[in-house]
Amino acid sequence: MTADPFETAALIAVDWGTSRCRAMLLDRTGAILAEAESGDGIAALGGQGHEEAFDRVVAGWPDRPAIMAGMIGSRQGWREAAYVTVPTSLDALTAGLLRFETSEHRPLAIVPGLVLRSEARDGDVIRGEETQLVGLMEKEPDFEGLAILPGTHSKWAAVRAGEITSFQTFMTGEMFELLAKKSFLRHSVSESADDLASSPDFELAVRRSVEAELPFLAAVFSVRVRQLLNGVSGDDNLAYLSGLVIGGEIAAARKIGLRKAGEAVRIIGSRSLARAYLKAFHILGEDAETLDGTDLVRAGLVKLARANGML
Repeated sequence: MTADPFETAALIAVDWGTSRCRAMLLDRTGAILAEAESGDGIAALGGQGHEEAFDRVVAGWPDRPAIMAGMIGSRQGWREAAYVTVPTSLDALTAGLLRFETSEHRPLAIVPGLVLRSEARDGDVIRGEETQLVGLMEKEPDFEGLAILPGTHSKWAAVRAGEITSFQTFMTGEMFELLAKKSFLRHSVSESADDLASSPDFELAVRRSVEAELPFLAAVFSVRVRQLLNGVSGDDNLAYLSGLVIGGEIAAARKIGLRKAGEAVRIIGSRSLARAYLKAFHILGEDAETLDGTDLVRAGLVKLARANGML
């Protein structure tokens, strides 16, 4: 008799964002038994059909409880999971889990996002990255420092004494995309190029943004000037633009004092983007480490599921 490969299945962990839905079937130790994904992100679903989309991605898997993180808990998601206010702890996030059942009575939970309330800067929100932060604290229980989660909307989060104490969002990835693809600078950069962070032009831009403190809105115009007056290639200019937006993010974070002197830095995300941020820190003579974002999503979801009695 053939053994059931899913016999030890105990939990389904789902990272459900704007463009993709990724699911993992886990055993009680948190090990992956199976993985599946679809293009049924929140944007594609248009606010409806979430249960059907979930059933499609987990088709053929055992009927196990599911814990989900990401934009699935937004107003456009399956159900809205209310934000938890920072500073916050694992206990507060666990208490904020939104619990409900599917029409077939499968237990589900959605991880809440985080909100920072501030009169000085109108506050801030996180939806999805909080799970990676929980994963970081699970992997490194004594971690004290700054977690950087680069992406379309890059997040910098302070983790101290077992709590997420503060965070700041920077629209770095979206700004890069708009400038490179939609603005008049699109005529001065290539559509794409390999390993932008390895270019000397990337380093030059990071140094100009952070060390020379060039104003960002003035510095980006130089992308056009470099091509017009100096004949800089589109590939080199794309690397330069990348260095300007990443360097601008680091310079802004320094200015508002997100990181305490000497604190550890963990860069959490896709390998290529994490490498670019790591390179920027090394250019500036600072230490940092990169961590795989997908691995931390799983670790965070497992931690929250255990804390809530789902696993």
